Amino acid sequence: MNNPNLTLAGTGDFSLILGATAAPVSEDDYDAAAAAFGNLKEVVVVNDQEVKDHFGTYRGVRILDHSVTTQLRKGYKLKFDEFEERAVRSLFYAEKGEPTITTPVYDTFVPFTAPQSLRGFGRVRLWDTSSQENPRMYHKDFLCVARFEGDFTLGEDYSEYELRVEVLSPVGTVYLRQDT
Repeated sequence: MNNPNLTLAGTGDFSLILGATAAPVSEDDYDAAAAAFGNLKEVVVVNDQEVKDHFGTYRGVRILDHSVTTQLRKGYKLKFDEFEERAVRSLFYAEKGEPTITTPVYDTFVPFTAPQSLRGFGRVRLWDTSSQENPRMYHKDFLCVARFEGDFTLGEDYSEYELRVEVLSPVGTVYLRQDT
């Protein structure tokens, strides 16, 4: 039976604790992460697999008789529209410089001075419209590599950029809030 209360429409965020070699002890570590991205507009859960097909010859005709999955890859394609210091540092692989002494004051960033591989432990959270405090689904404590895909786009009434996240091992845990 169709239950409209179980549809997922909302927003989300992604946090990456750069350089971490073990999952964090506290959720606060994700909230304070140097690479944190909010206002998730769109998420695609990527399921890549490599399959080896075996063809047998039966009465002179080759027929697919067996398939084996030899490799699985999980990841996310995330589109964001929030643009603040942590996004600028990550988009430009930049270290933060000194603020200007002008009015208004600007923060400065030096591009390509930070590691271009965004690797660490990640958390993806997705909220629906029924709860602003408890995510509908979240995936955390997974080792990952993140990279930017495409360009930063600024339109008349929107901006967006896309982040590709490859889930590595350990794969963490996925949580789904129970709703009826």
